[in-house]
Amino acid sequence: MIARLIAVVALGVALAAAPASAQQTAQRYGLPPLWPAPNAGLTEPRGNPQAGLEVVRGIEGLVGGACVNCHGLQGAADGSGAFPRLDGQHAWYLYKQLRDYASGERAHAVMTPIARVLTDRQMQDVAAWYAAQAEIVEGPSGEFDLRVRQLGGSIAATGAPDRGVIACAQCHGMQGEGAGPAIPTLVGQYAPYTALQLHLWKRGERRNGPLGVMAQVAAGMTDEEIEAVAAYYAALAPAPR
Repeated sequence: MIARLIAVVALGVALAAAPASAQQTAQRYGLPPLWPAPNAGLTEPRGNPQAGLEVVRGIEGLVGGACVNCHGLQGAADGSGAFPRLDGQHAWYLYKQLRDYASGERAHAVMTPIARVLTDRQMQDVAAWYAAQAEIVEGPSGEFDLRVRQLGGSIAATGAPDRGVIACAQCHGMQGEGAGPAIPTLVGQYAPYTALQLHLWKRGERRNGPLGVMAQVAAGMTDEEIEAVAAYYAALAPAPR
């Protein structure tokens, strides 16, 4: 089973520029595709960034819950790691997360009620606004022990095959840039946020990823490796995406 998952993920990454081919590959292995089926209601968002900016600033019904309050106007958040940075993230990924929050597939005490207020168009617009902030380039978001970063880099590059831990680079790219619309960018993401998500995957509290790969990967990681991988990606300087 592990070998089959590795093969599918590797092929999916190789075909990231051709969603239709990736769907055919996944179907060949009897697994769901990384990209949504045409009738799934989750086509590539075509949002309007300027309309998204108005939603980010706050609309009726989002009292105290405007995106800008936690994620900032340009998506860099406040640097604490309590909130993820969204600038330059893939639009489809952001859109899907909002859909998942609204449906309850991804549970969150704050984000779920906010997402349920938004229309589908507003979700697409918000995703488009934050994805459009890709030109913002900042330095590394934290200082980390060299040994910790080396451990994180090792897991990112090669994984731990004996424990079913696939190399992060297979899906998230060599520099954490993400590969395909369903795979998020990790480069420059705040370490506390990345680590928290890995712990949620490991505990089975987050389950909205493609092919169930993240749950399997996180389950095989030690707490030390989780913190190290998060530190490694946080210390990479974001580049134009």
